[in-house]
Amino acid sequence: MAVVIVGAGRVGTALAGIAGVAPTRRGGTIADGEGPIIVCTRNNDLAGVLAATPEHRRADLVFVQNGMLSTWLAERGLAQSTQALLYFAVSSVGAAPVDGGRTVVTGPHAEAVCSLLAAGGLACRRISRLEYRGEMVEKFLWNCIFGLLCQRHSASVGQVVDHHHDEVVALTTELLGVCDRALGGVPLEPAPLVERLCAYSRSIADYQGAVKEWPWRNGWLIAQERSPLHADWLSGLSLL
Repeated sequence: MAVVIVGAGRVGTALAGIAGVAPTRRGGTIADGEGPIIVCTRNNDLAGVLAATPEHRRADLVFVQNGMLSTWLAERGLAQSTQALLYFAVSSVGAAPVDGGRTVVTGPHAEAVCSLLAAGGLACRRISRLEYRGEMVEKFLWNCIFGLLCQRHSASVGQVVDHHHDEVVALTTELLGVCDRALGGVPLEPAPLVERLCAYSRSIADYQGAVKEWPWRNGWLIAQERSPLHADWLSGLSLL
């Protein structure tokens, strides 16, 4: 089965190397044919990729972006598309991926994605849509919560865990509720989720996050519901 890789950045180049194909650059024409079309671009480039994809091939698109894509996909009839959360790092274009061991994928081309990553020595697990929703929301909330609290306190993620744990608990509980209501259920519980988010933060304790990619992260949450803590703390940073 042929694989198309869209995007010639770090991840796209790495996956194209594993597949033995040349990546299709952003803005390029997506060739006709069969098989998965793995989109390795920034979120803001997705509309252009969709426009460049023949309509009969849009069901072959595979989305690997961070952030909340659910609304964008649903609005375009792509809710059943293949999606993956990639847990490997590529330090620069052409560098070998370093596996984090937690990559998951769901959807029609899940097996093809797993096979491709396995060929590059990268772990990948196929999961159900509901399981994927939980995994996606967990990664999404880590970015939203620690980005906001790092910026609020001018602190690293490790310092946020050590000195502002109560705020992590409160914001996690609040925003998990927003996601649960917006998405029609999320298979996560607040207390264990807080433990996992904090454990991950301690593993990269010196990293300092910030509020980024507004439409796909904190802005998506605000569009669903102006929950009190989230809205108040964003306002305090002049972000609302």
